[in-house]
Order: sequence, then structure tokens, then C-alpha cells
Amino acid sequence: MSSQGVKRPRRLLAACYKCHEQKIKCSGKQPCQACEATGRADDCQFPTKERKIRVTENYLNKLEADSKRLRALTRTPAPEADHDIEISTPPETYDQDEPPPLSKEESNLFNPLFDRQQEKPIHERSSEPGFIGEASCAAFSNRLLSCLDDTYTPSTAGLSNYHRLNTQNALSVQQSAEFPERMHVKLLLNVARRFIGNYHPLFLEVTFMREVDAVYRRELIPSSLWLCKFYSLMALGEIYTHRRGVGDNNRVPGTNYYVRAVHLLQQDQDYCEEPSLMQVEVLTLLAWASNILGRIRTAFSYSGIATRLALSLGMHRSASRHTTLTPVERESRRRTWWVLYFFDRFSASKLGQPITVRDEDIDVEMPSMDGLTKEEMAEFLDPRNLIINIKLARIIGNILTQIYGIPKATKGLYIHQVHSILKQLRAWHDDLPCDMRVTDRGTPRPVASLHLAYNQCIIQTTRPVLLHLFKMQFQLGSKSHEASPRQPVSSITLALAESCVNAAQASSRIVEGLFLDGSIATFGYWDAHHIFSAAMILIMSAMMKPTAVNSDHLETLLSVLRSIKNDGNIPAVDFCDRLSHIQARVSSLRATGRLDGVELDKPSSSKSRPPAVSASTSVPDQQFQTPASMEDNAGIINYDTVDVLGNPLIGSFLDRNQVQWLDTLFSEDGTLKEFASEIEEQFLFNS
Repeated sequence: MSSQGVKRPRRLLAACYKCHEQKIKCSGKQPCQACEATGRADDCQFPTKERKIRVTENYLNKLEADSKRLRALTRTPAPEADHDIEISTPPETYDQDEPPPLSKEESNLFNPLFDRQQEKPIHERSSEPGFIGEASCAAFSNRLLSCLDDTYTPSTAGLSNYHRLNTQNALSVQQSAEFPERMHVKLLLNVARRFIGNYHPLFLEVTFMREVDAVYRRELIPSSLWLCKFYSLMALGEIYTHRRGVGDNNRVPGTNYYVRAVHLLQQDQDYCEEPSLMQVEVLTLLAWASNILGRIRTAFSYSGIATRLALSLGMHRSASRHTTLTPVERESRRRTWWVLYFFDRFSASKLGQPITVRDEDIDVEMPSMDGLTKEEMAEFLDPRNLIINIKLARIIGNILTQIYGIPKATKGLYIHQVHSILKQLRAWHDDLPCDMRVTDRGTPRPVASLHLAYNQCIIQTTRPVLLHLFKMQFQLGSKSHEASPRQPVSSITLALAESCVNAAQASSRIVEGLFLDGSIATFGYWDAHHIFSAAMILIMSAMMKPTAVNSDHLETLLSVLRSIKNDGNIPAVDFCDRLSHIQARVSSLRATGRLDGVELDKPSSSKSRPPAVSASTSVPDQQFQTPASMEDNAGIINYDTVDVLGNPLIGSFLDRNQVQWLDTLFSEDGTLKEFASEIEEQFLFNS
């Protein structure tokens, strides 16, 4: 055909998927003739072709240089997944408002704990690597020690000191098992109820005691599962009797009961295929006792299995109107679910693990006495304490998801998340009834436990800020060689760090009161953990701004922790070792003059400042002061006025009352830009 003939249509290089699969000629149209003829026009698809784009050699060289520079900065490959991950929002939320408008630096801030630093080898007790979530105190202590000691090898999230089960010993203990005296059983049940019964429905108050009496009168032959629950309760009762460790090895009281319960549980091979409410109860009780024996990963596994069994029983869903459950059975299921929810969130928080069940998937009703007769009400305690703990556990789940979630999922909005969490915590605290607040002396044990957990929430939320200020002041970490003589710090950054220290001081006062009243849990895991967490914060605060108040609070915590360690508390052994390592390293650095530090300075700005902020530019004179309402000149604490989040600047930040000056709180070279530089994320702050 001549060049002036009809021009043929350009044929596609590739056939559609259907024609290629059947190895037939494809017309190249969309849809092709073969697919139209066979009625598959909608399924006709062609493979996508990559376009060829011409670029200059200089541009390629620039891309290659940028790639090398970013690899040198990050040292670890960036996550491959770039899709958005939804963040769970609880059905009942405290903060329906948008967070206050923030500067570019604030808006693009990742949690500074996710700093992309090169991982150091971890010495593991087993061949499998252990995961240490950033929300855990173990991870935070690793961060702190890595700042103080360049040769420090991070420890694992598990405890090196824990009670090891021996199969032969378990069999011998089981074969020689004898029931304790009947009255001793009731005493132990009352002890366990006193410590954890107000927020953990251990058993039906009337029904279980009738069953115990029937077993002792030999009118009832107990099942293996019932015995497992019985021995688990006996173990918890023995643990909280305040006795010293048993035997030459300082063994925790109640260990034999725990071993019997575990052995009975292991004999039931089908409990996963045939779940029951009692199995969920037993696993939750064993998880509680496992923590106390230092078996914290075992506890997390037990609570995980219990959660799966509860889900398979539908305990997380609202009961149907046509259910055959009695009112007592229905309320027992509700309370067991919510106790498991509470325990699982608390355990995940201590280990830095993600939550197991999203709040959006739960619609079971809160515990209540509605619909129960007077006789049926006698089976349960007042649900108010449990409900308050459930609401706090919900916030703990938000902390794990929003503050310590994978950086890609949190979208880098660290200050936004802190604003949301602290606002929820303040609303939760403001809603507490008067009898659920800490008093000067004689604070009920459940109330003290509640406020220790509340203070820990504040510490977890704000301690990344405190750690960054600590590294700035003493020029520690990978950026130390670039530190300037004076570091500008924003007012809100200081206020957040102050809240962290205030929470640690508040925990110290609670621990002191419990110790004086004889209510400290000698072998308790939660008490030891909260003491350890607060002590780390106070050590940092004492180094940054030495005060008599900080020293007294720190010495109180260390003294109580050493005391319960000497009495046989297993988790306290590891916690004391970590704190001793930190103190030894601090002493060594002070001797060399490396902890002289630099003066931190607030960024100067001609724009207006909130009236609550002092005009002084000397940070050390303001940093981490104890509010005047907490103590008078005689050193007497007025507990009724203690407010960990009482800083006026924090109040304005949470209330969104000062929307014009938020951008002025952070200078161009201020704290948040240092945050971004430290974590080496690829943000363009000036765009």
C-alpha cells in the first residue's frame, strides 16, 4: 500500500487477560471483539503499561544522591506500606471536638520515641527475639540507659527473674493436695476481695460460698474446672496476706495453689473447643496470679486466650431479648467480660502490646444492678468502681493506639494525640465522685490502685517529651555533637514535662500512704510496676532540676521498692536492678562532668503570650516545680487540691481557649523541630 493509503489503527502490544489466557488473537480494542462475542465485555481488561519518560542525566544523579542521603539518615528501611490505617475510636469518647490549631512543626510531629535509631543486638534468654513495645516501661528504661551508656545492651520486656514451673514438682504437689481449713478459705477469699474484688468480680458472693460449703460437707463433688477456680482464688488470697516470702528461696505465698490450678487447667485439653464462662474466669484469675510470680508473658497469653474464648461465647455483644440466661447469669457474663477487658488493656499497656479488641466491636451493656431482685443483688458488689475502671481502661487503649501506635497509623500527629488523651483523662478525673479521690490517710485500697493507674496514664502520655528535654539539656544521644549552648524550648513542652513529673510525685505520695497504712501489695505486680515507672521519671527530674521535694519522693519510692523486694516480690528484683543501673551510670557521668548540661531557654517572640505563662526566660527557675497548692511551708500535703493536670497552660491547651498563640509557642528552631530532627523523619517543615 502506498504512503497515501488508509492508515491502519495502531495495534496494542499486549492482548487482554482473557485472550492471553486462551492464546487467541486479540483485537486490541476496549473491550475486544472476542470478549464481546462471548458476553464478557465487562471482564475485558488489559495489562497496564509503564510510561517511558525522558529525564536528564543531572536529574538522575540528584535522585541517586538524595537516596544515599536518606539511607544514611534513617539507617533502617522505611515501611513499605503507605496506605492509611484507621485509628479505633471508642463508642463513648470524652473528646468530640477537633484539637486546637497547631503549627506545622506540631502537626507533623511523630512520637519522639520512634526515632529510627539503629537497633542494638538484644541478648535473649531464648532463640526467638522478644518484642518490646514503646509503651512499656522496659522500653523506656532502655531508652534512658542508652542515653546514659553508649555500651548498654537493651534488656527484654520479660522479667529475667520469674517462677519457673517444674512438671515433676507440679505432679507431686497435685498428688499431695489437701483442702485448706474451711474458715481459712473464707479468710483468704476476703483478703483477695479486699485487694481486687471491688473491680474484679472474683465470684458470685452467695452462690460460690454455698458451693464451698457443699464441697466441705461432701455434698458436692467438684469438677476439675471448679477446683482450678478454687485454687486460683486461694493463690490470690495467700499472695495478698502480707506474709513474707516462704522458705529459704523467699518463695511467694500461694505458689503451691497456683501450681495446682495450672496443672488442672492443662489437663483440660478441650477447653478451647468447648468454652464456658468459668473457663474465662479461671484464665483471668491465673493471668492475675502469673503477673505476681513474674510470669508476665504467661499472664498476657492467658488473658489473650480468655479474650478469644469470651469472643467465641459472644460475651462482647449485647444479650438478645430472647436469651435463656437468668438475670444473675447475664450480669455475671457482663462483669466477667468487662474485667477481662480491663485486665487485657492493663497488661497490654505494661508490655507495650496492641489492644486485642476494638471498642467499635463491643456493645455489651455496662455492669449494673438493673433488673435484679434484692436476693440477686446480694451476689454482686456495687458496679460503680468497676465502671470507673472500665472507662480508664478505654483511655489506656487509646494511649496504646494513638500515642504508641505504628507511626504510619498515627499520621505523625503526636501533639494532637497528646491533646486528645489528656483531655479524656482530665474529664475522667473530673467525673470521679468524692469518695473515689485520694485522701491524706486511709485511702481505700481500690481507690489507691485506681489513682496509681491514672497517674501512670499521664506518665505514659507525656514521658516522651520529658525524655527529649532530658537529652537536650545534657546533650545526650546521636545529636549531642550538634547541640547549641542554649536550647529554645516552648512553654507547652515544659508544661507537658511538668505534668509527667507531677504524676510521678502523686504516685509517690499514694505509695507512701499505702505503706504507712499496711496496704501495700507486698508481692503485687501492679504496685511494683507503678513504683518503677514513677521512680524513673523522678530520677530524670532530679538530674534536670534538683529539689528537696523530688529527692524525698524518689527516696520514698526506692525505699518501698527495696522493702518489697526483700520480702520476696519477684518483679521488684528486675525493677531494682534497672534502677540501680541507672543510678550507677548517673553517678559515673557526674564524676566526669558530662551531666553539667546546657541551659534551656524559651523561644523569644514578639507575639502575645497567654497570661498564665511567666515572662521569665530562665527555664531552670520554672521547670518542674511542685504546685503551691500541693504543699505548705510545713510540708503537709493537701490531697484534696492535688491536680496533676492543674497547670494553667495545660488547662488552656486542653480547653482550646488560646487559639491565636499556639503557633507562637514553638519557634523555628524550637523543641518540635528538634524532635523532628532527632527522629530523622522526612518532613518538609517550611513547605
